[in-house]
Amino acid sequence: MPEGIRPPSRAGRYDADVDQIAAALEQWWNGVLQLIAPLLSPDWSWLISIVPILLVIGLVGPVLTLVLIGWLHNWLVLRRGRVRYVDPAPVAPEHGPDGVSIVPANTPYCSRDDLLFPPRARVCSECHEELTVRCPIDDAVRPASQPICRACGTKYVLGAGLDPLTVRGVAGPPPGGAAVA
Repeated sequence: MPEGIRPPSRAGRYDADVDQIAAALEQWWNGVLQLIAPLLSPDWSWLISIVPILLVIGLVGPVLTLVLIGWLHNWLVLRRGRVRYVDPAPVAPEHGPDGVSIVPANTPYCSRDDLLFPPRARVCSECHEELTVRCPIDDAVRPASQPICRACGTKYVLGAGLDPLTVRGVAGPPPGGAAVA
């Protein structure tokens, strides 16, 4: 190497690299400051001009939401039709060739009016006397209100295996002309 020329020092190269990094960081920081400047010092005249819109959204919106929820509740729950369950009407039993009534076991029966009643019935709707039930085990007759057969001691629950209930539809408001509240 000639005498007057020195090799470049390593410190000079590193100083240039550090200067470039510092410039890049400063440029990045200025970009961040430009992004958050509107948040730190907003345009107050524009914000004040949208206050009425924010009030309408903040006050009227929740009120409308509550009204809509009330209407939805009324539509789903309160306006639903009411179902009335009706026990089937008493029917006449079948009669054998000799004219004797054929009464099924565990079916309430009124011998005076010759009627079969639904399983929940305990009193005849015609003569108001207590109904009787024939035991399926020993054919003993007992009152429908007694859950235990006196002859064989078998305990029964009338209506435990019910057929589907009869539902009576109502075409209008209850009798009297006005809806009951």
